[in-house]
Amino acid sequence: MDYNYVVQFRQRKEKNMEKITSLLMNLNFSRNEAQVYEFLLENPGMTVYQIAKALNLSRSSIYPIVEKMYEEGTLLLENKEKELYYSEDPNALMIRLASTYTKNVVLAKDALEQVSEKSKRETYLNVIGYDALVAKAKALLLAAKKEVYINTDIDFVEFDQEIKTLLSNEVRVIYFSFKTLPTNISGLEVYSHGFDMKNPNRLMLVVDYDKVLVGNINSSRDEWMGTYTNNPLMVRIISEHIHHDVYLLKIKEKLGMNLFEMHPDIFLGTLNEKGINRGGKNQ
Repeated sequence: MDYNYVVQFRQRKEKNMEKITSLLMNLNFSRNEAQVYEFLLENPGMTVYQIAKALNLSRSSIYPIVEKMYEEGTLLLENKEKELYYSEDPNALMIRLASTYTKNVVLAKDALEQVSEKSKRETYLNVIGYDALVAKAKALLLAAKKEVYINTDIDFVEFDQEIKTLLSNEVRVIYFSFKTLPTNISGLEVYSHGFDMKNPNRLMLVVDYDKVLVGNINSSRDEWMGTYTNNPLMVRIISEHIHHDVYLLKIKEKLGMNLFEMHPDIFLGTLNEKGINRGGKNQ
């Protein structure tokens, strides 16, 4: 047989075995455990002495490894004149490992949620940049379980898929905007003034009456900035704001005229009404 062929065959085999070792180590096998399992898979029915000799390990170090793997069900034992060890069938082993992993994930999730509930506190997080704000809004939308209120002039297409997912999961979505919105999405509650707005400047989002995200563009720096919080007062304030925008629109549609046009005496004459910002210039 060609010597080069033999060398290449051995190299390929060693490379493949190293790959298997790495994969098993990713499943929480130690390197020695992985090598023991691989060796017995190729050479079933070996004693501890034979395993140690083949892997160039001391008998004192291999005994606890084999014992642990046997107790876990990774190795099987046949009692004859000598104790002979076998690797568990790979399919059976992988099914058991997958089942154990899934069970532990569920247990860990439940435990972490209990810790989270006990340590839950009011949070304020700043979000800088348009992409970061939209990404945070999408994450909050997809986490919604019951009800969503949104007030924004950001292009509807940014949240189209997330909203359709919510509607398919029977989450109520109330969407208000001064901008024209699509009205042909089944189940979406749309309230729009129908204005032709080119440049978006605001986002207000309430999820499950529990979390809120607000953001707007700083025109002086042309930068979006926002805040996420679960503060109950902020949740109520933003929820009420969105509700009032909807109420005013519905009143206008019923009466055929803006409420403030009908009753200009209700104005307070404040800086807020005049649209004056902190810099003293009209917004």
